[in-house]
Amino acid sequence: MKKICILVFVLHSLISSAQKGNNNLFAEYEDTLKVMAHTIMNAETEAEKRVANQAFITNLTEVLQYEKSFKFSFDSLPTIARIISPDNTFRIFNWLLKKDNGAYEYYAIVHYHNKKRKRYEIIPLVDNSANIRNAEQEDLDAKNWHGGLYYQIAYIKKLGRKYYTLLAWDGNDGYSTKKIIDVMYFSGVNKIKFGLPIFKKNKKESQKRIIIEYDAKTSVSVKYQQKEQRIVFNHLVPPKKDLEGLEEYYIPEGTFNSYQYKKGKWWLEQDIDIRNQQKVKRIKKPKRGLVPR
Repeated sequence: MKKICILVFVLHSLISSAQKGNNNLFAEYEDTLKVMAHTIMNAETEAEKRVANQAFITNLTEVLQYEKSFKFSFDSLPTIARIISPDNTFRIFNWLLKKDNGAYEYYAIVHYHNKKRKRYEIIPLVDNSANIRNAEQEDLDAKNWHGGLYYQIAYIKKLGRKYYTLLAWDGNDGYSTKKIIDVMYFSGVNKIKFGLPIFKKNKKESQKRIIIEYDAKTSVSVKYQQKEQRIVFNHLVPPKKDLEGLEEYYIPEGTFNSYQYKKGKWWLEQDIDIRNQQKVKRIKKPKRGLVPR
């Protein structure tokens, strides 16, 4: 009995030491990543930002290959968004690079647990927003991604394949801002797909994702309410009649619409009553240094 107790103690000590060693290793990587991330956001030239960005991707990809890295928070990276799925099966590291012309370029790495392979996988997302012509109807994937900064994931558990509805912010071109509502799911080996025709305006019309564009000088809320299983957002209108159809000028007019989840679809509901419901918080530009001043 005494020998067993000693053995248990030794094993526990070894495991604790190994865990501590991993945490020290991850912390060292995090310190390095923090310097690179700061340069990506604050360097004077786009060229400097790109050098730092490539180094950041290389180092982040390297550290995420360690088995226990999924449990390390990396919360000392204030300019890198990190969002975890509600079912804790994946997380997304997400950031932007502001180019010399003022436009934004987005980057993301999906870190997820592959149950079939019994290991964690790393999938980079490649921003191709500039070349996506019909964004609300295109089938997209990891190599052809509509970039943005994710801030909320809605996951409604049901049988069959898992689908995740993601909300993102896109600074667009400085004149207008966009909020994106998209669907992400895993398909095949190391493959991510975006977009499903489950956003319904009526029984005949459907979209694969929702793009809400509005004047960059205003603030628009797009928020998932878990209890009601709906995505609530401001109803937008042009400030003048002659600006009808030019969404880059649209502003909130005081009422709210929503996409209500019903039987696997998101159904548009207009002019909803949000009184006595979960308070709608305004989602402004991402904080904590995610967007350069």
